[in-house]
Amino acid sequence: MRLSYVSPFSRPEQRRNAIEYAKLAEASGYDAVWLPEAFGSDAFTLLGLLAGHTQRLKLGTGIVNIYSRSPALLAQSFATLDEISGGRAIIGLGTSGPIVVRDWHGLPFDKPLRRTREVVEILRLALAGERVNYQGECFRLAGFQMLTRPLQQRMPIYLATFKPNAVRQTGAIADGWMPTHVSVRNLAALRRPLVEGAQAAGREPAQIDMAALTLTACLADGERARTLAREHLAYYVGGMGSFYQELLHSYGYGGVADEVGALWKQNRRTEAAKAIARHVLDDLVVAGTPEDCRAGLAARAAAGFAHLIAFPPHGMSAAETRETLAALPALAR
Repeated sequence: MRLSYVSPFSRPEQRRNAIEYAKLAEASGYDAVWLPEAFGSDAFTLLGLLAGHTQRLKLGTGIVNIYSRSPALLAQSFATLDEISGGRAIIGLGTSGPIVVRDWHGLPFDKPLRRTREVVEILRLALAGERVNYQGECFRLAGFQMLTRPLQQRMPIYLATFKPNAVRQTGAIADGWMPTHVSVRNLAALRRPLVEGAQAAGREPAQIDMAALTLTACLADGERARTLAREHLAYYVGGMGSFYQELLHSYGYGGVADEVGALWKQNRRTEAAKAIARHVLDDLVVAGTPEDCRAGLAARAAAGFAHLIAFPPHGMSAAETRETLAALPALAR
């Protein structure tokens, strides 16, 4: 199984340690580092910093949304990152959701499927150095030609999607798929729209890299690791709109999702985290002692995971992040 990781980004302490984590990951054999972006730090600044302190590690946005930057600016940013890193940039895109797009950026959250397709099409044209004359439903561009060119002939584009129609479109147009909180026991059902979309577009589904964003905490103190994972998962389910509640419902964990959501609304955050049963936690995250994590990684490899992006929970200290990143490669072999 190929391993990548999300560089922790939620606190200044973690951002200050980003170079140390990247050097550790590169020395340990990780494939890529991914930087998210919501309403805290931006992704490109930190990735540019890491480009100057690494030689092999790929650099991905995991993810930036397709609303707050124009396709032209996205193309410029990715081409620049690819150039300064020696051809190591990965494009990771998603729609995010109304909380970020509407309430933070002040933009309408409309036509997410169509907008995604048009952004991908424009990026392909711009990064190939073509003069972009594009007439779409969301974008109309005339005569645009980017002066900066990426080093890669074709930069890989990953899409973070989980609703069936969006996953189906991912299978049709993307190089990679970045699902979040993937259920091991529901993997076949989750992938079905991806396979359908790829086949309808005349593509081989196996060529689309599934890079599963997975909350991961590997510590000698297994209970501490599970607590961190529970707290972060509860934040997604209770505090990030309805998307992740719907996802858990689709997995058959509707009772857990509803309880977490209700407790979160009552500001009972500790209880919300504790409401996530162990069997649900183990299905969605890799957390516990090294032996627990070895079993979790093995279960995912057996289920068909080929690429796991380890996502350290937000509450992790720098020491716990180092412990987790250092432990995983040997456990995944």
